[in-house]
Parts: sequence; C-alpha cells; structure tokens
Amino acid sequence: METEGESTENIQSTAFSASPPRSPLSEAPAFFILLSLALSIYLDEFFAAPAAAAAGLLISAAALMLCTREARRGFFPVFLTVMLISSLACGYSLYLMNRKAVLPGSVETRGSVLSVRRRRYDSALLIGTSYGRFAGYLRGNYLPREGSGVYLRGALFDFKRAKKNGGFDEERYWHSRGAVKKIVLFEIREISPPKRIARWRAALAELIDERLAPLTSAYMAAFTVGRRDDAAIEELHKRAGTSHLLAVSGLHVWIIAGLILSLLPLRGMLRFAAASASIWLYLLVSGLPVGGVRSALMIQIMLLSAVVGRPSSAFNNVSAASALLLLANPWSFYALGWRLSVAGALFVSASVPLFRSSLCRAVCVPVLLWFVTAPFIASVFGEAPLAGLALNAALVPAFGVIFPLVLILSIPPLFELPGAWIASAASESILEALQNFIDAGASLFSGAALFNPALFSASVVIFSAACALRCGSGLQRALLLSVFFLLFMLYSATM
Repeated sequence: METEGESTENIQSTAFSASPPRSPLSEAPAFFILLSLALSIYLDEFFAAPAAAAAGLLISAAALMLCTREARRGFFPVFLTVMLISSLACGYSLYLMNRKAVLPGSVETRGSVLSVRRRRYDSALLIGTSYGRFAGYLRGNYLPREGSGVYLRGALFDFKRAKKNGGFDEERYWHSRGAVKKIVLFEIREISPPKRIARWRAALAELIDERLAPLTSAYMAAFTVGRRDDAAIEELHKRAGTSHLLAVSGLHVWIIAGLILSLLPLRGMLRFAAASASIWLYLLVSGLPVGGVRSALMIQIMLLSAVVGRPSSAFNNVSAASALLLLANPWSFYALGWRLSVAGALFVSASVPLFRSSLCRAVCVPVLLWFVTAPFIASVFGEAPLAGLALNAALVPAFGVIFPLVLILSIPPLFELPGAWIASAASESILEALQNFIDAGASLFSGAALFNPALFSASVVIFSAACALRCGSGLQRALLLSVFFLLFMLYSATM
C-alpha cells in the first residue's frame, strides 16, 4: 500500500518527467560507478587511498539506495555487482595516482613532440620518451614542430603544487596530460620531421592558412586541427562566454556523427564501422581533445547498442564514457576540459527528459547549464561572462547549422574547385554575421559573475538534483540528496 508521502513524491516526480525512470540500476548503473570514482579521486587529496576509496563507495552506495524508491526482484545482485565494479575501478585509479615514478635525475634520450602550446613569454612542450612523458618549457625563436622526433638532454624535477586554493597547480595540470616529470631542457633539437597523423595535421593547417579567407581560416583551424591562434576571435568568444564553440568538443563530434550517419547509405555493422572510423579520424586530426573523446566513446556505446538491438540511455552512456576516461588517466579529473565536458554532458542528458515542453526545454536547459558550469570557469579564469546566459541559448542550436555549412563551403577553396570564390565569400559572410551577433550580445549583456559561495552552491544543487531526478529519485529525495552533496562539498572545502 502506497503511503501519502510516497504518493506525493510520485506526483511531483511525474510533473518533472514525461517518462519517469524505473530505477537507478535499470536507468544509469554507470553513473554510480562514475560517482564512486570521482568521489574517491576527490577524497584522495584529504585521506589515505584506502579510506578515500571506502568513503567514495559508501557515499555512492547511499545515494543509489536513496534514489531507489522500490527494491524490485533482482535488485541486490545487480547492486552488489555495481559496487564490486566500482571498488575495483576506485582501487585501480588510486593506485595509478599514488604510485611514484622512479627516474634518474637527468636524462639524455630521444623522443617525439606530442604537443606544443605557445604562451605569452614561452612555449610549453609535452614530449613522449621511453621514460614516459615529460613537460618542458622553451624560450626563444627555436621550437620543434609537433609530431617531430627530437634529441633531448635535461634535468628532471617534480611538478609544483598550487600554493593556495584556486591557484595554478602544475602537478595536476601536467599529470592530467599524462606527464610524469618536468624537464629543464639543456638541449633539444629535431632529428626527424613530423610523421603519421602529425604530418597530416600540419599539412591541413598549412592548406587552411594558404587557401581560405581570414575568418574562415581562423575558424576552420579551430574546428579541425584544434589551433586557436587568432587573438581577436579568441578574445571575442571569451568575453561572450562562447569559447566552447571554438574548442573541438562534444558538440562538434555530434554534428560530424550526424552528418556521417545521415549521408552513409549503409546498415548494420558496416554503418557502425564507417561512422566509428570517421569520428575517430576527425578526433585524431583535431588532437584528441578530452570533450571530443568523451563524446566519441558515448557515440560508440550508442551505436553498438543499436547494432546489437539493446536500448540506450544518453545519461548512462555519458557516465560510462566519462568513467572510462578516468580509468585511462585518473588525473583527468582535475583538468578543466574534463570537468566542463562531463558536467555539461551529464546535466544536459539528465535534464532534457525532465521537461515536457520543447520550448521550456530550449529556454531552461541552457540557462541552468550556465549556472552548473560557471563556477568551473570562474575558478580558473576569475569570472564567468553573463553574456553566456543569453547567447548560448541561441548560438548552440544555430551552431549546428553554421559548423557543417562552413565546413562544406570550405571544401571548394581548399581543393581549388570551380566556384571557390563564391563559397569563400559566402563562408566569410556567415562568420562575419556570427561575430557581429556575438559582439552585440556581449556588449548588451556585459558583466561577469565572480566565483563565490552562492554561485558554487547553485551549481551543486542544480546538478545533483537533475542527476537524482534522472535516476528516478522523486523530487523530495532529489532535494535531500542535493542538500547533502552541497553540505559535503562546503565542508570538504574547509579541510
């Protein structure tokens, strides 16, 4: 017999969802594995690894039980399976994070330049060697090309930790990119040109610079090879809170996947293989950005589910893909790109089904998403532009048209086909209109939100409540869980 409180909770839950989830374990088992992993990694900063893993598992298990309004037949075997997988994942991740790399004080070896990032006064390099990945800094005009083979000689040091909360943490930044040590370079020189995919990336970047008009060249370099060199465009999007449109992310991968799936006249495994190969090729060319990889893994799970005839949940797919990324490199948890990508994708996939009206969904989700991600942005860059609240609601759906259109219009000038000048002019006009719209919006909605306890609290409550509702908790339990996680985060911030 259903009690009055449970009846009220069911009515409230139905008001927020067109089709309420059955139970957390049927809707999103991967979410609780991800939650255990994230909590364990977060708590590892305060406690010994075994205690951090145990606490993460207990909190995740408690959240799962609270989200479960009715333990149906077969619940406990599945519950125990999820907790067992979570415990193994947590143990493995914390082992990777706490093991110490035993390396000599100095090295003389060969390697390859994995990435080059130009900064104001120097350049940061990530170099792969037989000892592992090293991070180094170079000043001056000489800079080895990305993908090139190099001879290097230098001294190895541990990375520096942040002196205060919110400061730049060199250790977390470089570990999230796979680096094991910082190298002070005594000597570095190219001994072989870029090879394989790096050579193709460099050739494409050069072709974009030579054959495309200025605006199209700047945007296409960002969309394809992940190069964002135009300071004026970068500053405009930063001021407007729309920098995510420039960085290759899940949005770009989904657009590419949609184009491929709509154009390929294939079925079954052939369709799956062709779409998968195209998506990963695009990501290889763009430099494997974390948001793009997370989306690609999610799409792979979705496509595979369709091939084998199994139902697929976007929320569960995002959770599974994010957990796999953490298992590959637990330090990714501290990377801003990982946090923004995962928090944004989880919130959108959790909240979209909670709104019946498409108009309400189109207005509310982008606004709430701004509140979810604003603390991450403000904690790193000092502020989160308020223009993003209004502009993203219009630009995200518009970008689904602009991105493929600019991509298609860039093909004639790139390959010097007939009518290239018409395509080039059309592309420039579209991007110029886009920039004017962004500039007008940024001027109209000027101002920014600084990182503060109120903004942080709103982010935690909105995000945790949306996830709890998506897991079938009902409104009262979702609010209870969001308050618990808020108190937990506020308390841990004082430790």
